[in-house]
Amino acid sequence: MELPEEALELSALVVAHPDDEVLWFGSILERVDRIIICYIEASHWPELSDARRKSIAEHPLRDRIYLLDLTQVKSHNKCSWPEPVETSYGVCLDRYRGFDEPFQQQAQRLEEALAPAIRGFRNVYTHNPWGEYGHEDHIQLCRIATRLATSGGARIWYNNYVSNKSNMLMRRYVQGFGQPYYTLPVDTAKAREFADTYYRNGAWTWMEDYVWFSSESFVEGPLVSQSKPCKGALFPLNFIRVPFEPMPAAVSNPGLAGRLRRKIRSIVRIPRHKGSHPATR
Repeated sequence: MELPEEALELSALVVAHPDDEVLWFGSILERVDRIIICYIEASHWPELSDARRKSIAEHPLRDRIYLLDLTQVKSHNKCSWPEPVETSYGVCLDRYRGFDEPFQQQAQRLEEALAPAIRGFRNVYTHNPWGEYGHEDHIQLCRIATRLATSGGARIWYNNYVSNKSNMLMRRYVQGFGQPYYTLPVDTAKAREFADTYYRNGAWTWMEDYVWFSSESFVEGPLVSQSKPCKGALFPLNFIRVPFEPMPAAVSNPGLAGRLRRKIRSIVRIPRHKGSHPATR
């Protein structure tokens, strides 16, 4: 089914990082009333900040972009994939010492900044509860945006992207699925045009040779997490394969984790991913 017009009335798209709007919401990017981007500064990657600002200044949709201008902490790949521990602020980063407390503090700053930004909107689109390919910032934003939108009487909408890394978490939410989903076409040439704005400024953080899906599906939330995945019908998924090396949840020493990863790679010859910057993705 095609997304009904009322689902785009007074609509806001909320994404964590610049370029997320192009990657995961290409079908509605030009149809929403406001695009809210949460993080510009990256505490662990300072040179990225200027590149992001230049990209936003040149963005074809810059007139409808609203920046929360928050600083993101280092969170990517810091929880126990493929089955992370869910929390009120997203997921627990206790797999690595010292990361979880800043992540909790980030959640508080995010909620305080986002609440007034989405007030008055009837429809809010954001990352899905499993963070598309499994990004902890995306999961946290989904949790907070869902809470704020539903408490304010707005409808909350999620996209259909998932990866081999986030698949298990997705299955906690999508099971015995019976509610409607809506599918829209993606103008892949236009998506590439938007992506080039980031690429030429050095702010593109995803695969250089990424090929967009021809359509995206959306489902209305909130979705409820179950303790274990069960059988049931899924809605259509845009499945992405990403480099992913599952590690024992008990490993809490990053140095030890690195040695184990190198050992695993040497045995099974897992190729390094060349198309994204590991600092954020």
